[in-house]
Amino acid sequence: MLSIVMTSLAAWIACWIALLFHELGHAAAAEAVGVRIWGLQLGIGPTIWRGTIEGRRLQIGAFPFLGGVTLLDEDADSIGYRDIMSGRWRFEWGPDAWRAPIISVAGGLSNIVGMLIFLTALQFAGGGAGDFVHNVLYFGLITNLAGYLNLLPCSRSDGHHLIAQLHAARVSVRPSSGR
Repeated sequence: MLSIVMTSLAAWIACWIALLFHELGHAAAAEAVGVRIWGLQLGIGPTIWRGTIEGRRLQIGAFPFLGGVTLLDEDADSIGYRDIMSGRWRFEWGPDAWRAPIISVAGGLSNIVGMLIFLTALQFAGGGAGDFVHNVLYFGLITNLAGYLNLLPCSRSDGHHLIAQLHAARVSVRPSSGR
C-alpha cells in the first residue's frame, strides 16, 4: 500500500513540475514580447490558494492537470484574439499578431526543456537515488512529454491556437483577386 501511495505522490509532484514548466513558458514568452499577463491558473479542482503576486492573479487548484495564462484584455485584443469572453474565440491577424504564435508555442517548448532537465537528472541520479526520486524523474519525463504534445492541434490545445493563428496569417497575406 505504501508503494502505491509513494508512486502516486511521485506522479503528482512530476505533474506539478511539468505544469509549471508549461504555463511559466507561456507567461515568460508573453512578457518577453511585451504582452501583459492578467492572471495564471495552475491546476483544477478545489482551490488551494488564490491571491495576487506582482499584480497578477494566481489561482492554484488541487489537481495539476490543466492550467492557463490569461492575458490583459487590451493586449489579447492587440495581438488578434477576439470574442474571448463568449467562450468561442477567434483570431484575426494584425500588425502585432506575430506575438501570439510565440506565446502559443512557448509552453510546449518549455516542456522540452523540462524533459532535458529530467533526463539529465536521471543520468546523474544513478542507483543510489532511491525509488521515489527515480519515480519522480521518470514521471517528470512522461508529464513533460504530455505538455509538449499539447502542441498537437486538438480541441482547446496550444496546437489548436497555433493552427488558428497560422490560418489567420495565411488569410491576411493572401493576395486579393482584382476582379
